[in-house]
Amino acid sequence: MLTGTNLSHAKRHNLQIVHETIRLYAPISRADVARRTDLTAQTISNLVRQLVDAGLVVETARATGGRGAPPIQLEVNPDAAFAVGLDLDTDHFTAVLVDLSGAVRARVHHEVSLASPAAALDLCVEATGALAAELGLEMDRVWGVGVGIPGPMRPGPDGTYLVSPIAFPDWHDEPIAQRLHERLGLPVFIENNATAAALGEHWYGAGRHLSAFFYVYLGSGLGGGLMVQGAPFDGHTGNAGEIGYLSPRRGRRAGGPTHVGELFNLGALYERLAEAGVEAATPDDLLALHETGEPAFEAWFEEVAEELAGLLFTVRAILDPEATFVGGRWPDRLLSDLLERARVHLGDAVVPGGLDAPDLQLATAGADAGALGVASLPLYHAFAPLQRTVLRRADSAEPEADETGVGAAFKRPGVIG
Repeated sequence: MLTGTNLSHAKRHNLQIVHETIRLYAPISRADVARRTDLTAQTISNLVRQLVDAGLVVETARATGGRGAPPIQLEVNPDAAFAVGLDLDTDHFTAVLVDLSGAVRARVHHEVSLASPAAALDLCVEATGALAAELGLEMDRVWGVGVGIPGPMRPGPDGTYLVSPIAFPDWHDEPIAQRLHERLGLPVFIENNATAAALGEHWYGAGRHLSAFFYVYLGSGLGGGLMVQGAPFDGHTGNAGEIGYLSPRRGRRAGGPTHVGELFNLGALYERLAEAGVEAATPDDLLALHETGEPAFEAWFEEVAEELAGLLFTVRAILDPEATFVGGRWPDRLLSDLLERARVHLGDAVVPGGLDAPDLQLATAGADAGALGVASLPLYHAFAPLQRTVLRRADSAEPEADETGVGAAFKRPGVIG
């Protein structure tokens, strides 16, 4: 339950609480918003009026059924805000433009290697402009850009976040968010792509009503993200959830992986299959091999299913989340079958009378989970009442409140001039 306060100085928080409640439970009446937030009917009436006047909430058809005049229903206005999500990985680049409801309104995708930071920045700038142009949007209607990239990353001396993903050896301590902000003039938020996918599942997907969940992200490698009380939990250095850097269950062996992420690395898998005379270059190719029962692929698939089961039980024991989602860039059929095999191995890990197996669910965002997740970052910054204190953004300027208080909560964040 999202709880507001009737203290006058908390208007920003209350506006965010009311907007979030409408987003989560729409269509919803004013009376139901009041019941869900513990705010008075008069406070709700005033706040809703401000949100409607600002174009952030719309009144829709009256509810049917029941006695008396049916109440007017409220929903968020999807055209009130737009954001761009850029998902960068070793084998692809995906860019999406989403509205406030989470609907993807435009998309760009390239199967491309982005070894050079300069080439990646050029592609990010080009894609952002192309997405806005496709919808005929002026750039001032885009509230910000989210960038997802494999970890690890670390805070820099000036408060910005530097990325140093092992998969991108030329990107050592690259301030990509700051550089992209300088090129675009928009607020830029950067996040580990697994944590961003977890945030997207919370903001738009099956995790929206859960208090705490873990997200296993399968892209070109393996990552994890943790949501606690409606906010991403990053840990001390910003790398919480990086399960790919754990040691394999059977330990490190000569010629074997040094960490679990190497076993899940798709580039290494393609090489392994090639040595067996099997061609594959994309996740869709892997699905085709799985559907035909190709032996070399199935041997790998069984190996990673067993490894994943051990990771999932470790997460269950340490974090005790309400659910664990598995998603990412792999085709849903491949993810679903991997979950089924992992469940079999989890049955062997459960100690009678001890912990139950974790609640495993297939994530709902599909192959664009990373891009959709980072696209939610600018909107999350403006609208989420339970956000962490500081998101990793390239500009630190905060919007000033106007005389109504709406500005501080919901106007597009300012940028460095």
